[in-house]
Amino acid sequence: MRPYLPTHRRQGERTALRFQSFKTSRNFHKWTGFVCAIFFLMLAVSGILLMHRDSLELDKIEIQAKYLPDKYFKMIGEGFALQALTLNPKNPSIMFVGSQNGLFRSKDRGSTWTQLHEGLRNQNVRAIAVHPIMPQLVFAATERGIYISETGGDFWGGWIEESSGLRNIDIRDLKFDPNDPEVLYAATADGVYKSDDEGDMWQASFKPEKKDGRESVRFIHFSSKGKTIYIGTDSGIFRSQDEGETWTRQWETALPSRLKTLVSLDTEPEFLYAGFETGLYKSFNHGIHWIHDKNLNTAFVHGLFVDPRQTTDLYAATRESLYHSADGGDHWQVRSIDGDDEIGLDFISIQFPSDMKAPMMLAASRTQVLLSLDGGKHWKSTGLAEMLSEKTGTHLTMDLVKLLTEIHTGRFFGDLVFVLVDVSTVGLILLIFSGISLSLYRRKVSQSKKLKERLKEEAQEVPVDAILEIQETADDLSQESHQIHDMIEHINSHLAKCRTIYMTREKKEIEKIGQHIVAIDKKMHHLMERIEEIDKLSQN
Repeated sequence: MRPYLPTHRRQGERTALRFQSFKTSRNFHKWTGFVCAIFFLMLAVSGILLMHRDSLELDKIEIQAKYLPDKYFKMIGEGFALQALTLNPKNPSIMFVGSQNGLFRSKDRGSTWTQLHEGLRNQNVRAIAVHPIMPQLVFAATERGIYISETGGDFWGGWIEESSGLRNIDIRDLKFDPNDPEVLYAATADGVYKSDDEGDMWQASFKPEKKDGRESVRFIHFSSKGKTIYIGTDSGIFRSQDEGETWTRQWETALPSRLKTLVSLDTEPEFLYAGFETGLYKSFNHGIHWIHDKNLNTAFVHGLFVDPRQTTDLYAATRESLYHSADGGDHWQVRSIDGDDEIGLDFISIQFPSDMKAPMMLAASRTQVLLSLDGGKHWKSTGLAEMLSEKTGTHLTMDLVKLLTEIHTGRFFGDLVFVLVDVSTVGLILLIFSGISLSLYRRKVSQSKKLKERLKEEAQEVPVDAILEIQETADDLSQESHQIHDMIEHINSHLAKCRTIYMTREKKEIEKIGQHIVAIDKKMHHLMERIEEIDKLSQN
């Protein structure tokens, strides 16, 4: 049973609760406004500075990498970790090499190298795509989106991220459609995306089948005539024959799941070669039947290459060696690299320049990066190993305009920008309602104070009149009580005379009347005493 509380105590507790709620609301209002103000102030200041970028000469101000988040200048650290080699289609003497520690370019077939880092804020370059018709347009795929250079790699001024429709910016591979130079495909950690306008806008091409909605795609491969597209995922191989509109899973039970590399020949029927951790698999009838190559049945095959000029010339790279077949994979011979049959290949890329008779090979081991321009007969050191080993990242910078653009567009905050925008929007709504509530509460408190002051003033005036009335009433009662007392004494004197005149029976009646008169007299005396007390109180 709820205990009884006095009225004044309950009112005090309610007042304390109201005040505590007001204090909490006021603190919430203050800090919500503070957080929202900082966010919107950053956007406003960055917008104003961008509007006056020329007059303030902001383009000349550079910010060093050590003052910026790691996502803009990510350095992997020790090791070479080469990941991509791409040639300029118009001038094969120009080549690009992507690594976990930067992007490099050579204009003299690998004799000298230049690191390309102006505007390239992520150094983990996994794939490079050069426009087939406009070779000055170069795309670099990283784990934080695709960077674009319109100067052949000298400066990277564009960045493709989520706002373009590329919902996952962890890029694994990047390829132009060999039949349409405006179409670009990107393999990501969450499917394949396709662009029909040279990378401006993207839409999903291959959607994952997994229950969790994610399917990491390792690479994209076009058949030699570009009619068929193959992709290798963590769960298997998928094929599209309608320019990426639909995809079908291939050879789910015939082949291992973790495909490393694949090549196909537009023969009739189609020849296919697939490399896995457990060796090489090949099919000569469009994938209907597969053969586990007996010569490479235990090797980790991570690279397969075919000479487009002579499709029977195949190259297979394993962790230990490089193999060559001149008869379409029936027989294999080991190709020594720099006099070593087992150099330990971490990376190899074989290109077939149109102005060279022999293929060009770039191979990286744990200790060196070597280049061959005659199909592997002779090898030379490239100097890339020394450049990669000396990487510290201290030379990397970002111009202030680029940083302000990142802040103003929200890309600086990454995925957190969506949370900030939502929180700020909700915060503004809460600020409005909490402000209205606080204003109403303050108004109510002000009115309550005014009422208390008015009642206090009235309380100071009313008692004076009341006291005067009490005093006058007490005087009147005192005077009337004395008059009644005198009348009672006069009646008593007449009753005394009556006792001597009347008979016995009348005397008894007279005695009773006298008793009543005495009782009335006592009560009158008591009343007079109370009146005197009231009179004293009124005087005080």
